[in-house]
Amino acid sequence: MSFYECLKSFPEGSDSPSRLALVAKRLGWQGIIICNEDPRRIFRIDAAEKVKDISISVGAEVTAPNARALRSRVFSLRARYPFITVRGETEELIRAACEDANVDLLLLGQAWRPLGIAQARAAEQNQIAIGFDLSPLIRLRGSSRSRWMEVAKRNLELARKFDLSMAITSRARSHLDMRSPRALVALAEVVGFEHSEAEEALKLPARLVALNRRNWIGPGVELL
Repeated sequence: MSFYECLKSFPEGSDSPSRLALVAKRLGWQGIIICNEDPRRIFRIDAAEKVKDISISVGAEVTAPNARALRSRVFSLRARYPFITVRGETEELIRAACEDANVDLLLLGQAWRPLGIAQARAAEQNQIAIGFDLSPLIRLRGSSRSRWMEVAKRNLELARKFDLSMAITSRARSHLDMRSPRALVALAEVVGFEHSEAEEALKLPARLVALNRRNWIGPGVELL
């Protein structure tokens, strides 16, 4: 099973890619995707690629002040990176991401507003996967965590209704924040995921990376 985790590395995280790769390998991951907002500034990605028995990919996490800037940023990154994720912090950005077929994954983490039906329908039409950042489940306590779980469960129900692909992540910024695939599956089950759903969610990033690395010369046409 190809379980992949999406991580932040230095300078946007605390650790180098090679440190993250070594810890991920020990925890049982088959691959990691470094998703910094500025992939050009990732520190020593070449050293991480020398770690044996684990796949290293570079993606990009996109955030922007408005929808127009978001679309421009996603378009500029699409040809260069095999994995594009958008951090949905506002309703405007979530809607823009769901309407952009160049986006691979819409990451819903600490957003307190549930995904809307119109947004879910747009995500279905454009084949946008929904990402569940489970770090609030680890960090938050009391009523804040309860409110976050209510929103996460609502988003899960909507993703099921529209048959959207789903991913889960700890979005770790340090090797100390990383969790094993088994631990993430357990956390996802607390939110409401079925065990099989959680395992498939851990496999999704690997499938998206493999798909985007293929040489498409047109819609449905691949150069072999």
